Amino acid sequence: MSSLRSVTLLGLACAAAGCGANAANSGSAFNTSWQNDSGRSISALEARLRPLPPAPNAALAVAVADDGLHGLSLDGKAHWFHPGQPKSLPFIAGRLVIDAEGDEIVALDGTTGAKVWSTASRGLALRGAASDGTRSALVLANGEHSLFLGISGSGATLCSIDSKATLGVPAARGGVAFVPWSNQYVSAIELSGGEETARLLTREQVSRAMNYGGAIYFGEKGLIRFDEKIRYASTNQATHIGLPPLALPGKPDFLGSGFVSSSAETNARAKIRIYAAPTTDAAGALTLGGGTFAATYFHVVFGLAAASGKLAWVRALPADIVGGAAASSGFALCDTAGKLRLLDSAGTEVGSQDFGVKVRSCVIDTGTEPVTNGARPSPLSAQIGEALDRLEPDMAEAERYLIAELGKLQDPAVTKTLIDLSSSPRIPPELRSETRRLLALRKTGTEYMLAALARHYDFVSGVLLPPPVGPLADALADSGEERAGPLLAKHLNDPANSADDVAHAARALVKLATLREYEDLRTFFSLYRATADDEALVSAVVASAEALLRVGGEPGRAVVEHAADDPLTQADIRRALPALLSKPSAGTDGKASTGRADGAASSKTATENPGQR
Repeated sequence: MSSLRSVTLLGLACAAAGCGANAANSGSAFNTSWQNDSGRSISALEARLRPLPPAPNAALAVAVADDGLHGLSLDGKAHWFHPGQPKSLPFIAGRLVIDAEGDEIVALDGTTGAKVWSTASRGLALRGAASDGTRSALVLANGEHSLFLGISGSGATLCSIDSKATLGVPAARGGVAFVPWSNQYVSAIELSGGEETARLLTREQVSRAMNYGGAIYFGEKGLIRFDEKIRYASTNQATHIGLPPLALPGKPDFLGSGFVSSSAETNARAKIRIYAAPTTDAAGALTLGGGTFAATYFHVVFGLAAASGKLAWVRALPADIVGGAAASSGFALCDTAGKLRLLDSAGTEVGSQDFGVKVRSCVIDTGTEPVTNGARPSPLSAQIGEALDRLEPDMAEAERYLIAELGKLQDPAVTKTLIDLSSSPRIPPELRSETRRLLALRKTGTEYMLAALARHYDFVSGVLLPPPVGPLADALADSGEERAGPLLAKHLNDPANSADDVAHAARALVKLATLREYEDLRTFFSLYRATADDEALVSAVVASAEALLRVGGEPGRAVVEHAADDPLTQADIRRALPALLSKPSAGTDGKASTGRADGAASSKTATENPGQR
């Protein structure tokens, strides 16, 4: 039996007899020879701490700037400044703000910024800090060397434990520090003496302990709650919450590894994060606050459904986001411009404050109050369109994600957004291709499609790009929308359109054309049947011949027959025409036709003056 197991049983016996819980030997802390006690020690500790009032959360934001730390209470009542050069990202530990400065670890009052205590850093970096409201727990580390410190309210050292095991970010409650280590353990250390009185064994990555809403949680990619089911953690039956599978820009982390000491400097990973709050619903089940969590990618915020990970809302902010936190419902975020913003669970901004300086990094503790709901937001399709309008070319990964999400929506307005994006010079070429692909699959937004086809390149009037004729032709042909026929026919002979777009338009006209489009079809066929030198253009000419045979009656057939016999007709086109001519021709009513189409030109006129495209 290991020393910790002996200590644990002795501690339980003492508890039953009414003696203190400090009978353990501090030498047992982080002992790797410990044997699994099936959750007995951690369960006994949970029962002991359960009646105690929860450790408070501060409802505070602290920003790191070039001149020091700036604090803002989320209710706007406090704004303080502490000069200095912090070496680490601060930790909001209950009512304290703890950070590393020079060769010291300094604790500030979270309400005023006044210095409360300091202790030597021992040449180590600050990895984590927590407070139970009276005493504090610190984890310092450098490489493979970790040091745990228990600190009194006046800054005196209550206990000190060197560890060869890698220690993570601690939490504290009722005089006990909870310290994750070696990926799967959490040791409960008495702050007053350093005894390890309980240990938790988990079956998932655990490098952080945290206090949220007065409850203690352990984890990294997911969270285990410290409650009456904690004894079952080693069999994966404890109260647990995690995120659904995600494919987000930048692959953001939820909590990130607690085994890496933070820096006061900003890096890209600080701007690519997930913010999610564990909360308890009315039925007592553990959920993510408000049914929504948030992910950031530089200056874009994505709101995601907690159960599915489906995009619920999106906002593009003016500056990169360098810190934040999830409230029980809603979010608090701060950006490099020094703005602190409050968003409700639907992503509506309901309040903001200003640090008054540019910000390098930021930490926030939201407390337990939800963010008040604001005005009802615009539809998701409109939000995506607005966000895409605000993204720079180097935000292609976010653009790609948003365009894919846009394509999943059936809102007719999505069609207009895709049309605009497909012609936008701000969108990278490969993403414009994707918007065209999605546009070709649209089943809604027909009126937007027709309106776009009515537009042609016109330098004088400021229309500098043609519409996405090819995708629109595919979508309208698939829906059988004959109103598109005249519009597509006009685009056949518009030199601003690419050969590929013209080919799609011609193929759509095989299905959609009526007698009204005869003249445009005849003109296009006559102009290019001898000069087409591009595979797409050849395809377009052959398709226009098929449309002529369907709607043009005998005059249309005569045009195609003449081209099939003419040695000047482009070879690939000439080889394709006999197969079309061998099919029964159909009139505008879909039946075989031998009559002349009204207004159709003679075959002689139809084949005159072939031109260049």
